[in-house]
Amino acid sequence: MSISAEVKQELVALRTEKNCCILSELNAMTQCCGAMTLHGRGQVSITYTTENVSVAKRIFILLKRGLEINSTPHFLKVNRFGGRRICRIQLSVADTRKLMYALHMLHESDGGDVFRGIPRRALTRKCCQQAFLRGMFLGSGSVSAPEHTHHLEFVCGSGSKAAAVLNLIERNDLNGSMYQRRGNYVVYLKKGAQISTLLGIMGATRAMMRYENILAQRSLHESVMRATNCDHNNTVRQLSAAQKQIGAIELIKEKGAFDRLPDELKQIAELRLANPELPLEGIGALLSPPIGKSGVNHRFRRIMQLFQQLNGDTQGEDQNGKNPDHSA
Repeated sequence: MSISAEVKQELVALRTEKNCCILSELNAMTQCCGAMTLHGRGQVSITYTTENVSVAKRIFILLKRGLEINSTPHFLKVNRFGGRRICRIQLSVADTRKLMYALHMLHESDGGDVFRGIPRRALTRKCCQQAFLRGMFLGSGSVSAPEHTHHLEFVCGSGSKAAAVLNLIERNDLNGSMYQRRGNYVVYLKKGAQISTLLGIMGATRAMMRYENILAQRSLHESVMRATNCDHNNTVRQLSAAQKQIGAIELIKEKGAFDRLPDELKQIAELRLANPELPLEGIGALLSPPIGKSGVNHRFRRIMQLFQQLNGDTQGEDQNGKNPDHSA
């Protein structure tokens, strides 16, 4: 089961107590899944269509609890794309009129009912905002598995619907974005922490906990990898410096200049030859008395200065083809 299906399964199991929240969620689902059919003489009916059986069950329960509308879901098979099963809930003309009044899509006038359109205004109550976002996600939302990427989106059929969703997201201190994709408007979130917060706002607390656990594990893994890479790079640099020091000491011995070194430089040179993997602090700790990293570094600089002098003589020998000290 995908994480989107898990989130929706958790959301449809929520029990909504307030009638205002029931209507807010129905409002969102009507915008996502509902379609209006005109029958003439001012008569109209609404049909909900969804591929998710749990979402259809949620619509059925909300209609019954909020408006006492009893509707019967019908399952159909669509042969396109390898065959899909869809669920439809068709309301009668009377039930549709009752729903549209409850959602403020109709209002009474002296000349009869006046259609006001599907409501677009932002909801004022926090609980109703959460219910509306929950309904929009059930009807048109999806979320990617946090193990792979951070992405939660609402697919809206019009710019006005997308703008309403984006407005509600931003009113909950989240940063959403919107773009067009194949004729639809997509509102999305890309930051893992904000996606986790939105899941909690909609009421998917189990999914939010799972999401946050995965975020914490990824953060810990990235921290460990950064520390490991840093340690590795430091070790490589230390070994590289140690190899240069060993090469310098061996050349000094080869040139017969090792006995000219002061005792403190001889001592530290012998320790380096015996301990090529130790950092400067480790070399300093082996001395008696011990010295710090800066003191060890200073002594190696003096050794490297002598090495550079001798190395210059060696290069001169290589260039002339013979030792300058034995030239005729």
